[in-house]
Amino acid sequence: MPACALLDATGGFRAQRRKRNSDRFPPAVPKLTDPAPAPDAPLLDASGAAVSLLGSGIKRQIRVPEAARPPEFDAQYDADTLWYDAVRQGEDVLLFCPKLWDLARLLKRGEITADGAPVQLRTIRYHRRHDVARLAVPRSAHGLRIEAEGWSASCPISPDQRDLFAGLNASLHISRDNAPEWIVDWARWHKARHGLQAMVVIDNGSTAYTPAELLAALAPVGLTRAAVLSLPQPYGPVRAKQGGGGAKFLQPAALNIVRARFLGRARAVLNADIDELVWSTTGSVFDAAVASRLGMVSFAGRWTCPPGQAQPPLRHADHVCYMDHRPCPTKYCIMPEGPLRWLSWDVHRPERFPLGRFTRREDIGYFHCRGVTTNWKSYNRLKARDVTPDPHLERMLAETLG
Repeated sequence: MPACALLDATGGFRAQRRKRNSDRFPPAVPKLTDPAPAPDAPLLDASGAAVSLLGSGIKRQIRVPEAARPPEFDAQYDADTLWYDAVRQGEDVLLFCPKLWDLARLLKRGEITADGAPVQLRTIRYHRRHDVARLAVPRSAHGLRIEAEGWSASCPISPDQRDLFAGLNASLHISRDNAPEWIVDWARWHKARHGLQAMVVIDNGSTAYTPAELLAALAPVGLTRAAVLSLPQPYGPVRAKQGGGGAKFLQPAALNIVRARFLGRARAVLNADIDELVWSTTGSVFDAAVASRLGMVSFAGRWTCPPGQAQPPLRHADHVCYMDHRPCPTKYCIMPEGPLRWLSWDVHRPERFPLGRFTRREDIGYFHCRGVTTNWKSYNRLKARDVTPDPHLERMLAETLG
């Protein structure tokens, strides 16, 4: 039988003989307790309280070597955003920024006021691909203003809405022009198989539909909460050569904006993309995270494809074949208020946390649906591949998604 490679404790690969699919996956959709949505369940259409340097003559420096920059690097690099959002946290406001680097001087030496009164910069925490500044701001304040080097800008303060998602099984995603039916199918799968109750979509400048239209499409799924947070700033250039991946600031910052603003009191949060369907042989991924010693589980994925003759547009349910391919990078489900609450979230794991035997699960994984894509990266995922049909995978997708 083909070997299914999984990530080992050191981040390398190890091969494990794959069980028959009929043994590996449950034959039917598990029956999970999922409360009906409240009649007044809010569908939240929100925006980031961003500040841009555009037109000021002040730019963020570039630290990616020229040899590692793709031809479109300059057009995709975010040289202008000072912060993506300003989020209320008690007596403080958190500014979620792209890597500040030389722009930290604007926060340290500039004058920042809240409703006209000076405020104190408490700290700046420097992360791998984003930074977070903490300001001491009275609870009564509604807006911020910064003046530095002959330039000024203002923004509102985004409210703390974590109580709306408290105690819920939630997911978060970044998306640009992903088809609404893909997002709905993702929600349906995880609601049925894992007890998903809430969903936050970070919309990175979609033009095919509005946030309100996306929320309307999600409404029939029956989630307790759903939110779309609009962050249209540049995603950042896709890596061209080794060493060119240090300029994608938006996604890690956005994950932590959602945590601070919406999901910080959720029961557990699943970080997965819209083209990734999480499976488990032992029940809900949210329950697994809550029951784990560290309040987190991590798991690898495997590419799935439609049959060779299938043509776009494609849905998750069309992906009834496996690709013999290396495993996909890990994703995770985590308790925001659990033992790892002090770690910043990143795309494939919490920042600076070595995934290993303490969180890795082999009874959980995800199907990486190759045709659920806008082909936004530099390669064509829809190109025909050597695939192996799997009747059990087809049956499982049909049972849940129809």
